[in-house]
Amino acid sequence: MKNSITQHLKNKSFFLIGIGGAGMMGIAELLHNLGFTVRGSDIRENNAIKRLRKLKIKIFIGHDSKNLNTNDIVIFSNAIRKNNVELRYSRKNNITTLSRMEILAELMRLKYGISITGSHGKTTTTSLLSHIMHKNKLDPTYLIGGKLKTDDPHVKLGNSHYLITETDESDPSFSKLKPHLVVLTNLDKEHLDNYDNSFANLEVAMLKLINSIPFYGKAFINGDDKNSVKLLKKINRSFFSYGLSKKNDLVAGSIKYSNGNKMTFDITFGKNVYKVSTNLLGKHNVYNILSAIAVSVHLGISITKSISSLKSFFGASRRFDVYNNFIINNTKPIVIDDYGHHPTEISSTLKTINELYPDKKIIMIFQPHRFSRTKAYWRSFIKVFKLIDHIILLPTYSAGEKNNSYDSSFLYHKISSKNKLLLKSTTKINDILQETNFDNSVLVLQGAGDIKNITNLLKKKKCS
Repeated sequence: MKNSITQHLKNKSFFLIGIGGAGMMGIAELLHNLGFTVRGSDIRENNAIKRLRKLKIKIFIGHDSKNLNTNDIVIFSNAIRKNNVELRYSRKNNITTLSRMEILAELMRLKYGISITGSHGKTTTTSLLSHIMHKNKLDPTYLIGGKLKTDDPHVKLGNSHYLITETDESDPSFSKLKPHLVVLTNLDKEHLDNYDNSFANLEVAMLKLINSIPFYGKAFINGDDKNSVKLLKKINRSFFSYGLSKKNDLVAGSIKYSNGNKMTFDITFGKNVYKVSTNLLGKHNVYNILSAIAVSVHLGISITKSISSLKSFFGASRRFDVYNNFIINNTKPIVIDDYGHHPTEISSTLKTINELYPDKKIIMIFQPHRFSRTKAYWRSFIKVFKLIDHIILLPTYSAGEKNNSYDSSFLYHKISSKNKLLLKSTTKINDILQETNFDNSVLVLQGAGDIKNITNLLKKKKCS
C-alpha cells in the first residue's frame, strides 16, 4: 500500500481540516505512518491534537486560508461546514479536496477491507477484531475511533493486506467505501439529522454499503436486532448471523458474571459448544464478541484461538470502565465511567449494572451530547432516567451545535423524579460529590463530552 500511493504523490502533502476529530485523527496518523507530510487545523486544543503533535504533525488552532499550501491534498469530514474558510479557499483555487470517506475508500481499495458499522458498539467491535487478528499474526492495518485501555495504538499500519476500519454511519457518504466484509452491529434511530430525519434513508445507505461488497464477500449481521434483520430481505450478498437466538449461525448463551470484573458465556457453533471468559461486561459486549469471532473464523482463525485471544483484551476507554477504589465523601461507591450518550446505550449500561449490583442504588451524572440528539430522543431519555435513583445533569456538550432550547434544562424539567439536580457548570462537581450520600451505591458517569474529566478528578483524590 505504501509504495502504490507514495510513488504517485511524491511532492504532495495532506492537510486535514478538523484534524482533532475522532475519525480525522486516525486518518492523519495513518497517513503520517505511510510517510507523508501531514498538517491540519482545528478550532481548539484536545488530547487528539496533543498526540498528533508528539508525532511532529504541525497543527494550527483556528481556520485560516494562510494555513494551506497549493500542493496540499485537503481532507475534510462531514462535521466541517461548507462555508469553512479553508474548504472554500481550497475549492476556489482548485486544490484537491477529498472527504474523509473518499480518502478512506482509496486506502481500502488497496487492501482487503473490513468495515465495522452500526449505531452502537463499533469501537469495541473494531478493537476486538483488530486484537484477535493481531494476536493470530494476521497483522492488520486498523483505525479505531477511541482510545484503548492498554498501550495498544488506536491506529496501526500493519504489514498484511487487511484493513479494518470503524465506519461511522453518521456520515451519509459512508456507502462510498468498498469493503470486502461488513459487520453490522445493529441499526438504531441515530444521526437521522444527517438523513433528512428519515430512518428509511439510513436503511438505504446501509444497504448500499452492504450490497457494494464483492460477490465473494460477506456481511455479518446481528440476527437479534430487528432493524438489521429487516434489511436481510434486500441484501443480495452472502451473510452470517450471530446472536443469542438459536436461529443464528453463531449463538451465545449462559451469560454469567464473576467478581464484578469478569463475564463468561457459552458459544455454540455448528455442533460444538465453547466456553468464553472475557474482561468485558454486559450483554451488548456479548454481541460485540460474537461479531469479532465470526469474522475471525471466516478469515481462517480457529474459534478456539479467537476465544483464547480475548483473555488479553481489556476494551476501549470509557466503555463501562469500573472503579472500586475511589473514596468519595468517606464512602467507596462503585464508579462506572461510560461513553454511551444515546438512550439505547444508556439502557444497556443500566441493565448491566442491575445484573452486577442488584441491591445497590444508582446515582448518575449525565451530560447530554448535542442539542439535536436531545430534541430527537428526549422522550426516550426520560423513560431511561426512570430506572435511576438519583440523576445529576451537566450542561449539554454541544459539539459545535447552537442551542435550540433542547438542553439540560429542558430535560431537567421533564424528569418527574424529585431526586434530580441541574448543574450550570462542571466546576461544581466536586462540591456536589461531597454533598451526596453514596452509601450502597453505584455512581455512573455517563456521556461523551467533558464529563470524561471527572475520573481524573477522582484519581487525584480531590473528592476524598
